[in-house]
Amino acid sequence: MCSFAGARHDAPLLYPEFCKLMSSNQAIRTSIIPAFLRDIRVLQILGQIIFVIVVVTLASQLVTSIFASLASKGLTPNFTFLSGRAGFDISNAPAWYSSDSNYGTAFVVGLTNTLRVVSVGLVLATVLGVFIGIFLLSSNWLIRNIARAYIEILRNTPLLIQLYIWYFIVLLSLPEFRQPITFPGEGVVGIPIRLFLYVLIYLIARWWLRRESGDAPHRHILLTGLLTAYVVMELAFQFSTTQPGWQNLYGSGNLGNINFLIYLAISVALIVGAWFSPAIVRWRLVGLAGGQLLGGLLFYFGIVPNSAYNITLYPVAFMSVRGFVFPEVAVTPHFGEWMAFVGIGIALATIMWGYFGRITETTGKPYPRAWYAFLAVLLFSIGGWLVVTMQPLPESIPVTQEQDGVSSVVLMPLTEARQQGLLDKVKDQFYTSEPVWIALPRQRINRAGIVTGLEYGSEIAPEYIALLIGLVVYTSNYIAEIVRAGIMAVPRGQIEASRALGFSTSQTLRMIVLPQALRVIIPPLGNQYLNLSKNSSLAVAIAYADLVFVTNTIMNQSGQSVTGITMLMIVYLIMSLTISLFNNLANRRFQLVTR
Repeated sequence: MCSFAGARHDAPLLYPEFCKLMSSNQAIRTSIIPAFLRDIRVLQILGQIIFVIVVVTLASQLVTSIFASLASKGLTPNFTFLSGRAGFDISNAPAWYSSDSNYGTAFVVGLTNTLRVVSVGLVLATVLGVFIGIFLLSSNWLIRNIARAYIEILRNTPLLIQLYIWYFIVLLSLPEFRQPITFPGEGVVGIPIRLFLYVLIYLIARWWLRRESGDAPHRHILLTGLLTAYVVMELAFQFSTTQPGWQNLYGSGNLGNINFLIYLAISVALIVGAWFSPAIVRWRLVGLAGGQLLGGLLFYFGIVPNSAYNITLYPVAFMSVRGFVFPEVAVTPHFGEWMAFVGIGIALATIMWGYFGRITETTGKPYPRAWYAFLAVLLFSIGGWLVVTMQPLPESIPVTQEQDGVSSVVLMPLTEARQQGLLDKVKDQFYTSEPVWIALPRQRINRAGIVTGLEYGSEIAPEYIALLIGLVVYTSNYIAEIVRAGIMAVPRGQIEASRALGFSTSQTLRMIVLPQALRVIIPPLGNQYLNLSKNSSLAVAIAYADLVFVTNTIMNQSGQSVTGITMLMIVYLIMSLTISLFNNLANRRFQLVTR
């Protein structure tokens, strides 16, 4: 009795000769084929080894043929070309790079420009994406639909087209550098003193009503009345400067004026009508009617002051076709002394954070340890700044003056030298008592009154701004959807329980929803970080000197295409692996640990 595949093991065969033949063949195979070759695991390993050998053989043949072809043209791949002279300038390059630098230095400059975009873009895209994702779940119809339209429009538009729009349509339409858009405008601005009184009175009212419930009648009357009175007074002041019949109305206080009596009668009628309005809006309408009467009386009798505090404004930012210019910031010789105070504040904040956290865990009594830590750092920072700036400066310093074409070094009072503009950037930073030197943007103007350049300020090229905005806006759409999905993955009962415990919306989002949503958000978030880093290579479309742009120039001049492409692949591989490493560490930190 024997069996074969497809037949029952207990079913006898009708042909004994066939059975004997099969048994003999099996014995022959067993005697010829070794036992380890009949093991399926060994066969799988051998198959993988053979596949690797075939791939390596084909790859080696391909590489050999490429090298032979390049060698015949005198372009053997190597790295010695990196020491050759670059011979080209790079926009957004640091001061230590010039056309006389070598190819290796140019490659480092391109890598630096790429990392500048990627590092800043990751942070801004995350912040913007989180806010848009939260707005997608807002109970406000307008905010929710604006966020949805933002995502649907920008997510379905190719990134390259968005870069073209930001660069060629938006940034290149700005005015020329000689007549930039300044923020704020230079000049003297008067700030009415009454605005400070508005804020002070409103804060006092809020403090007085802090123990009242949200539905208390006098709460609605007081707050609505104050806001209405402010609006009425500001409109009256605006009309007094623009309308012909309002110039002499402020402070007149004429009780016999027929217009005033009509206004008073109408206001009283409005108050009475609001008193008998439906209960759901009664107290707000009373506050609205009473507030407009109060504001009118304060303006008519001149009780609210009309004086202003004049402030001289200087531009802190320029916007032109050459990009944006911001204040120039640099450290001074006193920066280390100030950082010692800041370090003490950070150490004290860390101790307070742990101490009050331990008390909360053991006793259950909550402490605002975040505020304590913040105040510790803030107080030591301010105190250190005051101590450092109290150090005396030299009364006189050596300066170089030119007279009759002859340069000479003379001693001059520090204040006089600074007023005459005899100090350059280095000396201005050295002869200052502040730990941080800040200079507002200022254009360089020649004797003919023509703007020739930038004297102070940090300039950011429009290519960098367009690339950064494009990457941040495009990537934030996908991050917003990830955040929305993560928040919706939190069980609804968690949110209802937090509301039952009296948590506010911000507390529920910060302490309950987001910590649990991070378990769902972090894994796909890493993919978007990788996409942003790799999409930065599209900078070549708007002529931003990133890694790809610089490497293309190097390859065109040196002919080392294989080496250049290999260097690009290695850099982007390392960048992607680094992002993945930190993403995995964050995922391990927030993942749900189970037994």
